[in-house]
Amino acid sequence: MSKRAKRERETRLERRRPHREERRVYLVVCEGETEKAYFDGMKRHPDVRMHTVHVRRSKHPQREVVVRSAAEAGPDEYTQIWAVFDTDGEDVASLVAEARRSGVEVAHSTPTFETWLVLHLKDHRSALVGGARAVGALKALLPRWTKGGTRFEDFADGLVDACARAERLPPGGDPGTRVHLLVRAVLRP
Repeated sequence: MSKRAKRERETRLERRRPHREERRVYLVVCEGETEKAYFDGMKRHPDVRMHTVHVRRSKHPQREVVVRSAAEAGPDEYTQIWAVFDTDGEDVASLVAEARRSGVEVAHSTPTFETWLVLHLKDHRSALVGGARAVGALKALLPRWTKGGTRFEDFADGLVDACARAERLPPGGDPGTRVHLLVRAVLRP
């Protein structure tokens, strides 16, 4: 360093401007209790700022309610708002388009969220015709898992692998998931 540069650095008395990194906060509106439990556990990660809401009130799919609730949330309070729901093998393209028009990101799983959980434990590309098959595949890999007892800690070690495996699945395929997009957004540095 030159003497002049050193002198300028030493004699500069002005204060540095305060620098505060913007905090990213995500709202995750979930259809099921499994999803909520997973994301609630994920919130314990030190870099995650997330609010989760569970809107399911019946045994029937509530995809439309999830998207509507997410769209009605205060967009100024959150970096991104996500709707998380199961497709149950149905075409959800119009619902995804509706969500995007409302500024809501979508993380859906085909057939169910358990597909995403299976990807934490192994590469799985064969068809999971229904939710019961997805649950069966998950229980075969993690026998102590229960729908009401989902813990993020049981899946945390496979998170990076799950994201990579989900990216390799064909879009709109069975199984399929877009949850990795939400996870990558939340955990990005």
